[in-house]
Amino acid sequence: MNIERVELEISSDCNARCPGCARTQNLDILKPQNLTIDQIKTWFPDHAHIENKIFKLCGVLGDPIVNPDCMAITKWLLQHGGRVHYSTNGGRNSADWWYELGRMSGEHDKDQLKVHFCVDGHKETNHIYRVNTVYDVIDRNMQAYSDGGHSTGSRAEASWIYIEFDHNSHEVETAKKRAEQLDFRFALRTGMRNTYHDWVAQIKKKDHVKKKVVTEQKVITTTGAKEHSKVEVVKQLDKFIQSENKSQEQIEEIVSSISCKYYHDKEIFVAANSTLWPCCFLWDSAFKNKDKIMDKYASFGTDWNNLREHSVQDILNTEYYRTALADSFDPRHNKHVSRCIRTCAKNRAYHNEIKYA
Repeated sequence: MNIERVELEISSDCNARCPGCARTQNLDILKPQNLTIDQIKTWFPDHAHIENKIFKLCGVLGDPIVNPDCMAITKWLLQHGGRVHYSTNGGRNSADWWYELGRMSGEHDKDQLKVHFCVDGHKETNHIYRVNTVYDVIDRNMQAYSDGGHSTGSRAEASWIYIEFDHNSHEVETAKKRAEQLDFRFALRTGMRNTYHDWVAQIKKKDHVKKKVVTEQKVITTTGAKEHSKVEVVKQLDKFIQSENKSQEQIEEIVSSISCKYYHDKEIFVAANSTLWPCCFLWDSAFKNKDKIMDKYASFGTDWNNLREHSVQDILNTEYYRTALADSFDPRHNKHVSRCIRTCAKNRAYHNEIKYA
């Protein structure tokens, strides 16, 4: 398959402790790791492996800007014709670092280098979900990125992606105006996880009376119009997954509605531990061994999808990618993982909804 999109989880480390993140919820099994520029050069060595591909620097467990090689990786991919798209909380690195990144964005063609700043509030509320981040630092970095783009006579490509919760609705318009000042696009994002779950944030605050740092708990909710529009569709998928009496007709209807990132978008996911997956969802399941996915995949052998041992193409030529993945969409298959149905059936009803202003 001719891969067109690559999501690189270049770090499993992060400066934030968002309560809904798999990283925060599984710190006991987390091993912070960073992909290096030398690894990227080995796996994607030239124009043939990079040109015209979209490289999304994001991931399941970390934030790309925490990786000390982040800038070097970005430059390597751009130099060889790749398109680099960041997803970040924006709360790390110096203003100079961000100015340089913005300048690079301004010097390249539109969408060649762009940043999605995931900032869920303005000064009053962003830290409530994006625990441990400091809004003033984020705002400084966004301004530096914007200034870097404008220094070229063009602009730095960027979006402010705002998850609207009950606690931050009143700051949406303030954030939108700030995005306009920065010359960023502004969008509201709705996630299925946030509709299904309330989160409890552990926020550290200075108690000036007791003269010590205390932890305050904040329950984070998403209700009403802020909920995902397809939540009822996903609830029906959950019922199907849990049912012990699935008919042939039901199975065929659900399986045929799966829109797979690997098969349909020609996308792959590289995790911070150097393993290659069809998507972020299956890596998330593998990290937690959800649905006993690692037990089911044990028959493929040790390190079957490890890029330290095999090339990208060799992994994509394995039985898993050639046949087993597609066959296992069927719940009767011995390697079936329900995640494929829950997140990508019904034309990806589960996926985030993003609405630009």
